[in-house]
Amino acid sequence: MALTSRKKRPIDRQSKPVPHRDARLFIIATEGSKTEKQYFSMFGNKRCQVRVITNEDNKSAPAYILKQLKKFKNDYQLKGDDELWLMVDVDRWGNKHLASVASQAEHSKFKLAVSNPCFEVWLYLHYDNLKEQVITAGDMKKKLQIILDGYNSSKLDTSKFVEHIDEAIIRAKKLDVNQDERWPSSIGTHVYKIVEKVK
Repeated sequence: MALTSRKKRPIDRQSKPVPHRDARLFIIATEGSKTEKQYFSMFGNKRCQVRVITNEDNKSAPAYILKQLKKFKNDYQLKGDDELWLMVDVDRWGNKHLASVASQAEHSKFKLAVSNPCFEVWLYLHYDNLKEQVITAGDMKKKLQIILDGYNSSKLDTSKFVEHIDEAIIRAKKLDVNQDERWPSSIGTHVYKIVEKVK
């Protein structure tokens, strides 16, 4: 597709970017349709804007999410410092599938933010450390229910997280003992890598 036939960058002009320069754009394609979008609504300022692409067709396989991100890249006029991120969970996908998707993402110059087993690990780290080496997504959600005195992934109360972002980053980095891994092989999350940039 020729550059001239692409749509303009999806920048919110009402946020008044820095004069003479458009805001830096962070595009996050995620398999979750609600939780991640609600969480990242906390971020964005004059220098950077965050846009979350969700799975509109109820398809959540990482390969499908990757396809959506590629389509977005082809449809819009993006700038060199804009970043496109693929945010997926380990929970239902085997290593072989994730390895294939990760390779394709890297080939397309996309960045990865993978959570093991799920995005809720990142949310939990706002409040406490995780000591388990292996945990299911269901157990992770139960832990959030307890620590937050209730948790609804469809109606995320972002006010419970906004004051604890720096603590979550510190805890996630401590869990990330092998930073060369494309995704955490034990419990952990690489969501901190994008949050550090957009906060």
